[in-house]
Amino acid sequence: MSNETIRITLGDWQWNAAMIGFINIVGKDNVSFVGTDAIEFSSKVLDDFENKYFSYLINTYEKTLSWYKIVGYKNKLSAYESNFESFDLKDLKDLNKYIKDVKRYIKSNSYKSSYELINVDIDMLSLERQLVNIKEPKIHQFEADRIRVITEVEQALTVLWQVINYCENPGGKRYIRAKNVIYTLIKNAWNGVSFLNAQTKEKDMYIDYKKYFVEEVFDYLKADKTKCKYTCFVCDAPIKDMKNDLSFLNVTGFDVARKSSHVWNFQNDIAICPVCKLIYSCLPAGMMYIYDRGLYVNANIQLRDAMEINYRIKNDILRSHEGGIRSVYKSLVSTFNQQENDAAKYELADVQIVRYENESYRFNILSRVMLEIIVECKEELNSLINTAYNENGINMQIYDEVIGRVFNNQNLFTLIHKLLYYKVSDPSKCYFNGEHVRNLLKINQQIYSHLGGMKVEKSWEQQNDIVRNAKGAGYYLRQRYIDKGSDNKLTGICYRLLNALKTSKSDMFMDVVLNCYLYVNMQVPKVITDVLGEDKSFNTMGYAFIAGMIDGQGPKENTRQKVDKGEGK
Repeated sequence: MSNETIRITLGDWQWNAAMIGFINIVGKDNVSFVGTDAIEFSSKVLDDFENKYFSYLINTYEKTLSWYKIVGYKNKLSAYESNFESFDLKDLKDLNKYIKDVKRYIKSNSYKSSYELINVDIDMLSLERQLVNIKEPKIHQFEADRIRVITEVEQALTVLWQVINYCENPGGKRYIRAKNVIYTLIKNAWNGVSFLNAQTKEKDMYIDYKKYFVEEVFDYLKADKTKCKYTCFVCDAPIKDMKNDLSFLNVTGFDVARKSSHVWNFQNDIAICPVCKLIYSCLPAGMMYIYDRGLYVNANIQLRDAMEINYRIKNDILRSHEGGIRSVYKSLVSTFNQQENDAAKYELADVQIVRYENESYRFNILSRVMLEIIVECKEELNSLINTAYNENGINMQIYDEVIGRVFNNQNLFTLIHKLLYYKVSDPSKCYFNGEHVRNLLKINQQIYSHLGGMKVEKSWEQQNDIVRNAKGAGYYLRQRYIDKGSDNKLTGICYRLLNALKTSKSDMFMDVVLNCYLYVNMQVPKVITDVLGEDKSFNTMGYAFIAGMIDGQGPKENTRQKVDKGEGK
């Protein structure tokens, strides 16, 4: 094949993510950057592309794969074998959980379909049937049952080593890991074609990918295009027919044969060339996926910047070992903070955040102003990382809720109200304290001062004083109630105060506060009266006051979650 040069340029977010994925797969050294938004590469880069494709995904996400969860346990198995004398009930429970996971993995359909590609004479389904959970004795009975337990553990280890050795042989590494990335990563981006076509006759996913994506590019580059009647929807290159469309991309294309009404005059004009189809197949290597959720930051001013910021996010998430969208948000914020400190490489500007959740894409425009809020509230945000509350039996991460509202240009008053209400009604399901509420109020003031649209009555320093002094006033009022033996009244008082703030009735709030201070024979603090008539400052004061009333910690004492950075200020 002739050595042709191919150029591709940045476009919409999906194309940009796929383009970065392609660069990740072939390596930056094998492409030439043209200007700030394009690359060129030789067609020779596509030699052996199917192996490069799977190798990148496998090597990048290896520790998240079920294959790794099987083979990664071998150090523990060796430790058990070398010292059965210290094997205890905790180890047995851990081993049983591992056995349960292994059985589920090796009898799954994706694993079964890979066995016929692996040239090893071992019946994995027979090994699965031999694996059984070991009966766990009561803790006081463990020593009496030790001989029986150790005997069964030894039998289980014999089978488990066979499973691990099978997975670690060259065929197991090649095909089981490939199946893992297909169903945990690739399927999030595209489906219905090549090895994800239920009707495909080719069992080897490497060969199937090569035939459907790579060889078509080679054929296209060699073909005579002078008589082509159509043009590629993405790059305007000439194409001879409309057979390659965008229907294989999840939540993007559609079946043009069955849904012709989706296009003008029932005549489809959306088709792409084989080169663009190959690039789009690289989308899983460009977006960051973790447990069926994904993220891509479409900073499309410069290609190198987009690569850098998405690389940092991916690297941070995969190193954190936390998983879930929580780590995605944390890594996103961490990356923006790093970029802000490296102004020579990246200047804060409007960027598009693309999230893949629940099999759909969600979009946010993160403006320069919101980026500034994230950077300036770094310590306050860090203090919220380990906080949560339980809502309808589900643990909700406060950090995620805050970042989500910042992304959507929303203030935090409704979240703060909800948190305080839950704290009053059922403190056992609230994993935060008054200092966290104080930090939420500080972040909220930054939102108001940066986003505009509403008048901010006080300066940043004055607002901080209001939050600190109001929280202290609430705390000391609480102490006076405790001294009088009337702490049982605090819950009802907090409910009335929250209701007053929710309905924006400052007179109702003041009635309750005046009655409280009359009851304890104290003067109403100046921090409360100074903000009368200033709606936003009054709400800030009110929520800080309630936070002090319901929190068991004094303003100068350590907070309960000492691991949180930025608390107790």
